[in-house]
Amino acid sequence: MTMDEVIDWLLAYCRHHGITVVTCCEWPHDWPSQANPKERLVLYNPNWQPVNERPFTLAHEIGHILDQDPPAYACEYVSVCEKYESSGNRTAISLLLQYSRTHGWHFQTPEALMQTFGIPQSFIVDAEWAFWHRVQLLR
Repeated sequence: MTMDEVIDWLLAYCRHHGITVVTCCEWPHDWPSQANPKERLVLYNPNWQPVNERPFTLAHEIGHILDQDPPAYACEYVSVCEKYESSGNRTAISLLLQYSRTHGWHFQTPEALMQTFGIPQSFIVDAEWAFWHRVQLLR
């Protein structure tokens, strides 16, 4: 598996589900990707560093679209923003688990899943939740 294969699968998922993804090869490496659920639009930064986080980053933004989360800048309270970010993380991890199942991969631990897809360690709680609940996306 290469990161590009995962990203290609996620982009095909978007096309199949009416989600538009816009990229720009000139965006700086530290500019975070964003989602606009109302417009079903993801602005995905293909230059994001570190490179191994790119599939999770794209899946996370898709998660916001699928969950219909409000844009992050609309959050007035940290706890509300954290709720939406956690939701985006869990949906993203569920998408990556779906990708894994389509390729016959089975992870023994949430940590192995996280390492494979570049999921930051700070999201371990969301990874454990999605891993142990084996959430199936019905969208």
